[in-house]
Amino acid sequence: MFIKEAVRKLIYHERRSSKSYIQHLRDKGASIGNGCEIFNPETVTIDGTRPWLITIGNNVQITRGVTILTHGYDWYVLKGVYGEVLGSGGG
Repeated sequence: MFIKEAVRKLIYHERRSSKSYIQHLRDKGASIGNGCEIFNPETVTIDGTRPWLITIGNNVQITRGVTILTHGYDWYVLKGVYGEVLGSGGG
């Protein structure tokens, strides 16, 4: 069993388990409640560019293939129309 866990850690890093991925997100500044579970964390994408904008409540279950973003496509559209656009979700 130790070898399997070591290989998962080498391949998936912080996404090797639900517990390690949640702790990684918390360490970066995300607010994640108790009793949360991320099923198949290697297939889940949670945007870590602005982790202070992530709030997940208690007892939330996130399943395979989910993507959570802390930004939208709107800034890209505005930049295309008006050129440089200033502003972002600061932290």
